[in-house]
Amino acid sequence: MFPRRRYSLFLWMLLGGLALFLMGATGWRRDSLGFLEIAFREGLAPVQKVVATVGSRAYGWIEGLKSWRGLQEENRALKRELERLQALNIQLEEHRLENQRLKELLHFAETQGSDFRFVAARVIGRNPTNWYSTLTLDKGERQGIKRGQVVITSKGLVGRVVKVSPNTAEVLLITDRECAVGGLILENRTPGVVEGSPEFKGYLQMIHIPKEAPAEENQRVITSGLGGVFPKGIPIGVIVRIVTEPDGLMKKAIIAPFVDFDRLEEVLVII
Repeated sequence: MFPRRRYSLFLWMLLGGLALFLMGATGWRRDSLGFLEIAFREGLAPVQKVVATVGSRAYGWIEGLKSWRGLQEENRALKRELERLQALNIQLEEHRLENQRLKELLHFAETQGSDFRFVAARVIGRNPTNWYSTLTLDKGERQGIKRGQVVITSKGLVGRVVKVSPNTAEVLLITDRECAVGGLILENRTPGVVEGSPEFKGYLQMIHIPKEAPAEENQRVITSGLGGVFPKGIPIGVIVRIVTEPDGLMKKAIIAPFVDFDRLEEVLVII
């Protein structure tokens, strides 16, 4: 047992000496490297290089993945913000256009002096079976609107009220043949009856014009005031075509209305 202890002590002394030798041989104060240190470092260098390269690339991949995920989230946030701003811009533009139309109606009403009193109303519905027949307004009896009252815009004549409820009114448009209007050619005072054209959808026609009457294209047509329903002088439209009737004795004028019925949103009711 004693020899075994002596052997263990000798081994520890040998390892300690070897450690001291290596520490001395690899000390940082030396000017040159030892043989064992050179061999160890040269053998370890390729492994270190591979480990360093793999580690660097792995770190780059991880950082790149984090950056990609961050960019994706930022991109989604920017898209949501862009959609919100686009919707807001549409709303602001709609308010701007509505304000502009209302200003035009107000200016028109003010220029009429004390001859008429008006109620401004918004178009809230149309007849789905006949786009050019009737429309519904958001004002009614409670706002002073009654059956038979005339509806206009700053551009010209729209129609007349045919039905009312406490808060709505139905308007028969002048493009419907049931809404006949006494008309007058502004340039030469030629009278006639204006109604919806059955041949040209969305257009009007002025009928009962004598063949020799000086009715021509580009002349303007206004209300004549005859019949007691529509006040005199309301613009109706402009003549775009003259057609001779089959009997050869009369002719009619095809009229493009001043009012764009496809884009009608606000009106004035003469009360």
